[in-house]
Amino acid sequence: MCCLYIAAERPAIYFVQQPPSDVVGHVGGSVYINCSARSPDEGEVEVTWLKDGLDAVDGDARRSVTESGALVIAPVLATSGTSGAPAGDEGVYVCVARHGTVGIMSTPARLRIAS
Repeated sequence: MCCLYIAAERPAIYFVQQPPSDVVGHVGGSVYINCSARSPDEGEVEVTWLKDGLDAVDGDARRSVTESGALVIAPVLATSGTSGAPAGDEGVYVCVARHGTVGIMSTPARLRIAS
């Protein structure tokens, strides 16, 4: 007699910690938005961030991603209304984790700038 074993498929990647839904930043201060992901095979997971659907870090030295996957913004800028001025930091941020050909997106985190 033989048995058939059916195991649930393990996810290729999963979030250990997702960002909070809302974050408040103060102009000139710093913001730290947590996010970390892992793969069951312990392979490398690449974490990037989107701000309002675009790369949050590209070309902006004030924004960086830590080794653990958190986004750091320092110093925080208010929303700019001036043409040609740097864009403000207020917006919706999403953590994107990739492992091989598989990618997942976190729940969105809205950064609001305190007045």
